[in-house]
Amino acid sequence: MNELCKKYIDHLDNFRKHYISKKRRRLTDEDFTPAHIINDICLDEYPKECWADKNIGFIDNNCGTGNILAEIAKRRLLAGLSLEETLNTLYGIEIDAKNVELCHLRLSCGEQGLMPIVRRQIVQADSHKANYLFDGTDPHKTIQDIHFEKFFV
Repeated sequence: MNELCKKYIDHLDNFRKHYISKKRRRLTDEDFTPAHIINDICLDEYPKECWADKNIGFIDNNCGTGNILAEIAKRRLLAGLSLEETLNTLYGIEIDAKNVELCHLRLSCGEQGLMPIVRRQIVQADSHKANYLFDGTDPHKTIQDIHFEKFFV
């Protein structure tokens, strides 16, 4: 693993204590899932070979500041994917603008060159109302509208 990936994993591991205060969590009544729960309950159940497959994408439809996406990113990097390959397989939707901003910062590791990827992959929307396809399609169109335009416009 190269130095950038090691730096990235360290950044993901330490992000919460540097950027998300206890006061903010109290004020917003948000509960951020800790890494040990994400891994024990969810990610450990996936077959190990999926982490190295760059054709498999992962989506978190209420991604918050990216706790689940960060754990997935770490596993993918450790499996040998590059940083760009890893980020191109992670998708997130979050309703809160501040959380989206923090998720961008977290997943880009502060590297400006990675921001375009992260901004495309992690979006602000209401996942219960939007049909986000991550391809530039208006997320507020219905699936019926999209199909209609595809065939008749």
